[in-house]
Amino acid sequence: MAAELQPCAVGSGSHSRPGDRVQAEAAAVAERPVSFVDESVPRLFTGPPAYVKATGRIVAIGDLHGDLQKALQSLELAGVLEEEDGQVRWVGGDTTVVQLGDVLDRGDSEIATVLLLRELDRQARLEGGAVWMLNGNHESLNIAGDFRYVTPGAFWESAVAYGLTEAEASNWDSQAKARLRLYSPGGAMARELAKNPTVLVVNDLVFCHGGLLPHHIKYGLQRINDEVALWMLGESLADGRHASPPFPAMGDSNSVMWNRTFGKERVSEYERHHVCAQLEITLAALNCRAMVVGHTPQMGGCNCECGGRVWRVDVGMSSGVLNADAEVLEFRKNDAGQTVVRVLHAAGALGSYRGMPQFGAVAAEAPVCMSGDVGAKREREPMPATAHFQSLPADPLYLEN
Repeated sequence: MAAELQPCAVGSGSHSRPGDRVQAEAAAVAERPVSFVDESVPRLFTGPPAYVKATGRIVAIGDLHGDLQKALQSLELAGVLEEEDGQVRWVGGDTTVVQLGDVLDRGDSEIATVLLLRELDRQARLEGGAVWMLNGNHESLNIAGDFRYVTPGAFWESAVAYGLTEAEASNWDSQAKARLRLYSPGGAMARELAKNPTVLVVNDLVFCHGGLLPHHIKYGLQRINDEVALWMLGESLADGRHASPPFPAMGDSNSVMWNRTFGKERVSEYERHHVCAQLEITLAALNCRAMVVGHTPQMGGCNCECGGRVWRVDVGMSSGVLNADAEVLEFRKNDAGQTVVRVLHAAGALGSYRGMPQFGAVAAEAPVCMSGDVGAKREREPMPATAHFQSLPADPLYLEN
């Protein structure tokens, strides 16, 4: 059974400081054995993996929301895609790409984007790479039959994908029925999305759409992936009941897909301490270096909080959201074996930020990770190539131009 994890109550006790309590809680959790599977639950089915290894670069791409052009731009920006005569080709070698979910809704090219990512994943696997899609709250909404955010173009795309003629696809009732059949549990698109993890740990980085909290770990990461997949597949349980979505994955505002604990750009000092406390406990239990999340559009582009321990990559790039410029986040090893983080933007690599004491990075241009006002606007120009970096031992994680 998983060890009991208690949320850190910041500032409890008249003489305690938030940082002391966070470090003590995180250290205690790290020393306890943690099982990520509830052994009381029969393991009759194994869904998408919760833990994978990557040998090359790791690239994170935020919410795409049915915008195929921004998906292509993001992949080209990451250096993993080339187009030739209308055909896409994987050129990323052993790079692992993680798309943070919310491919659906708000845009016209949902299925086309899914097919693009699947084709690139097929090609990437031949070279030791991979392209992972996560399930976000908009994937779960559609499987649940909630089509409030579906555009007319996406309804049309669903009707055509379902096999309707052009005349049939022009009828609203036919479009709605086609989409319902595609996305209801057991439908063709539902079964396709069932292949997506809800939580994915790649080496020492954990990826999820909204955010991962200590009680999610207690429930079990593989269990979450399994149960979401069972629901999407429309499977029945051993007792004959239809599989239902797990509450920790999508049940409320604290669920993996829906919570915005780590996504707010403007927070009070008290809230920041509480957020970072939750994050430290979660990462310590997983033995992970950092968390990467989407879900909450970042008005200033990709950024981080809690000293670089959480990275936010939903930049609102879809034309149905903010129509912002594409940005992606890259983790790679440099020649010294250090883990380097870069925010890649069409204008170049957006480098430096302030406030990464855990990993020892200091550089002097526009902040991407803010230790003070998290809502501060970031400069959009790439960092000068002359910027210097001060690194600490033990494989520091830092930004580089």
